[in-house]
Amino acid sequence: MHEKNTEVPQGGPSRRAVVRGAAWSLPVIAAALATPMAAASVTCTTTISSGAAVYSRLSATSSVFTWVNLFGDGKDLTLTLAAVPNGASNMTINTTNNLRLDASTQGGEAQPSVHLALDTADLRNLGGGQRVTFSFALAGAPVTVNNLSYKIKDIDGFQALDGRGGAERVFVSDGSGSYNSDWIEGAGTGTEPWRPSTASPNPEVAAGSAAGNVNVAVASVSAFNLTFVANNSGRAIGDRPPQNIWVGPFTFTASNPACTP
Repeated sequence: MHEKNTEVPQGGPSRRAVVRGAAWSLPVIAAALATPMAAASVTCTTTISSGAAVYSRLSATSSVFTWVNLFGDGKDLTLTLAAVPNGASNMTINTTNNLRLDASTQGGEAQPSVHLALDTADLRNLGGGQRVTFSFALAGAPVTVNNLSYKIKDIDGFQALDGRGGAERVFVSDGSGSYNSDWIEGAGTGTEPWRPSTASPNPEVAAGSAAGNVNVAVASVSAFNLTFVANNSGRAIGDRPPQNIWVGPFTFTASNPACTP
């Protein structure tokens, strides 16, 4: 009769140890498999428009676009607008219409765009107006977006007393613009703002026409300024017309910082 060998083989674990180790490894494997599935529900990069946002006008000088839970991780992306008077007091911010989101036909299209409105306080030719700061943020922290594009619509107005084009003038801190040179001139800078051309076919642009538009493109930005001023024209004394432009829609590419290695 042979005796049963109960010794554990040299250099290898027991069967019980192998089974116990396999059992402990199951939760680890399950967690590893679940991680890619959870990550897949979070968007890393998306191209969006202001038409998909919720717009809130807080006052004549403050408003915000909100893209709720944009990347699927519970964080909201916002574009905040803050307006302040700029330059001389011959033009003032219109408290009724400024920063309203307007979907009426302006600049040849009926797309929701932010209305910037000025009132003529007096006839001094001093270029007063407003400066609007646009700031992007994700969950309240500044964030950079790419390939931003938008339109500045209906730049027009009778020829100003300075002899450098029509009354309405617009310039930006970032980006370049393209436009119909028969109607608009300038470079979008403080010294050479976009303005109605001295040779424009008509001092006023019809709402159904895109002749007074500037198409703006910005490669990369987290915040920028747009300044809208007016140099009063040679109208009759007492003729103090309001000045209006529309800005938007905004289209851009946003990236989720959480996806950056």
